Amino acid sequence: MPKLQPYLLRKFHRSSFRSKLVLTYVLIIVIPVITAMFLSGIQLYKQTNSDYEEILQQLDSRTHVSINDFFANHARYSFFYLTNFKLSSILEKSKRSSDKEYFADANYMYTSMQQLVLINGSIAMISVLAPNGSIYGSQPEKAGKIRNTLKEIGESRLKNNDYVVHISKEANTKSTSHRISIVRYLSDLNIHSGQEGYAKVDIYDKAIENMLGGISNDGLKLGTMILSGETVVYSSNGSLNELDAEQVQSFTSLISSPAPGDNPTMRINWNNKPYLVSSTVNPVTGWTVIHYIPVAQITDTFISNTLNYVLISILALIAALGLAFFFHRYFIHPILKLSGTMKIVDSEHLTPTVIHSHREDEIGRLINSYNAMIERIRTSRDSEITASSLQKKAEIKMLQSQINPHFLYNTLNAIHSIAELHRMEHISSMTKSLSSIYRYNVKYGDVVTIGKELENIEHYIQIQQIRFFNKFQVEYEIDQDVISCKILKFLIQPIIENSFYHGLEPKGGTGKLRLTIRKRHRFLYICVYDDGVGISKEKLSELKMMLMQDPQEMVENLDQNFGMRNVYARIKHFYGESSWMNIKSEEKAGTTIMIHIPYNREMDTDENISGR
Repeated sequence: MPKLQPYLLRKFHRSSFRSKLVLTYVLIIVIPVITAMFLSGIQLYKQTNSDYEEILQQLDSRTHVSINDFFANHARYSFFYLTNFKLSSILEKSKRSSDKEYFADANYMYTSMQQLVLINGSIAMISVLAPNGSIYGSQPEKAGKIRNTLKEIGESRLKNNDYVVHISKEANTKSTSHRISIVRYLSDLNIHSGQEGYAKVDIYDKAIENMLGGISNDGLKLGTMILSGETVVYSSNGSLNELDAEQVQSFTSLISSPAPGDNPTMRINWNNKPYLVSSTVNPVTGWTVIHYIPVAQITDTFISNTLNYVLISILALIAALGLAFFFHRYFIHPILKLSGTMKIVDSEHLTPTVIHSHREDEIGRLINSYNAMIERIRTSRDSEITASSLQKKAEIKMLQSQINPHFLYNTLNAIHSIAELHRMEHISSMTKSLSSIYRYNVKYGDVVTIGKELENIEHYIQIQQIRFFNKFQVEYEIDQDVISCKILKFLIQPIIENSFYHGLEPKGGTGKLRLTIRKRHRFLYICVYDDGVGISKEKLSELKMMLMQDPQEMVENLDQNFGMRNVYARIKHFYGESSWMNIKSEEKAGTTIMIHIPYNREMDTDENISGR
């Protein structure tokens, strides 16, 4: 493999431009299409899975609404006695009736209950345990089972709920068509203390199946299973419909109850088949509502959608490749023809080679410009000798110009020597300082130590003191640790010059100048203070606006405030955003200029602290 890669690279480099262009165009088309297909496939699968999760959640919501509405509606039949005063009177009797009276009451109750059962085909039987202990029912021979039901439910549970949906334990061992009962505590009767009454409405299992059977979507392989404990209340025509009790227990044991607010859907593997399952608990009945769908159904839907997408993508790719080859022939052929003529020029034959073309596009203009280019090359070659001669003369002049600074420096030294000879101390001192400043400018690079910068500042201040007869007091507050720190050359001197020129000199009398340089953590703090005339509010606002400009714009506008602009642009360029410059001033009170730059001992001449 390592040897194959250099071989392919060499073959690619040696291939024609036409082949490279076609290959590049094909890669530009194929790679994005394949990448888009892959990413879209992943997104499509996630979306398909999300859609089925949403279907399960919607089905779960509809199931709960149907169950709640069904039992709420049928629980109303336990209030049958409110429609007839005589029925209420029978149930509110505090003492047991005689046999004759009980027979008459039971017959009347039977007739009323039987009418309700006949009206609602979902109700199998209605039975009542009156407060006086009498039992009545639409099927008198079975009405006594209400006592067993009450024992299984418990009186406290009945009293704490509007009604209770119950599946009899006896119904699990015997075959019956109505296992489900709605039991209600008769709290609305006018009965004596210590007496309690209960009503029970038995529901046909078929009614539950009819109610839940219309919820599932027959177009999908969705299944629904409703459990009361370990008892299967309902099972749809899903793939798990034929499970026995042991298999149901095995299946439901894999399903965990979600915490409130969590996604109720989960994936389980049962009998080597994956299922997407939704499991929730109905708040009214306490039943566990389970909806499930085989993952194979999701995969089939995903594959079907993906095949359609892939087919469309392939057709689009074929069309794009066809256009690629068409444009290749249309554009590459004239370029190859032009390439052949350029080989003649490459062999130093500058005779124009005419290529006839009637195209008006960019390639046509390229061909029409070819002969003019050859003519310009010939003219250019003829002028190279003259240009070479001029360049040599310019180099000689540049070498000569480098002699002048040394001549000026030597002249200043000569003046200094003559002044000392004639004991002209001021002239000698000024020429010596000026010579040192000039040497500092010429000799050292762009980066110097603070010690060297201070020496140059002292020479400048000495010249100013001679000019103004030492009427200015100069103070230095320099940390010894910073003497060897490196900074840009002429970073402080222009600020000192501004203090003299714009602050102290216009003041007219004595003045004070203070230079402070300290190290603060990893930064260098430089402060120049003078008690001169200060700066007006308008001028100070102008200067502060200047310090907010982009450094590149400042370099292009150096006509005003040259010293300040020069210093600020240089520190921003070399030290970056961590550096800043600030001006504080008050008219007739003085000016303070502060500079904050990174502390660096080892900065090279071409180094840029900002990293740009």
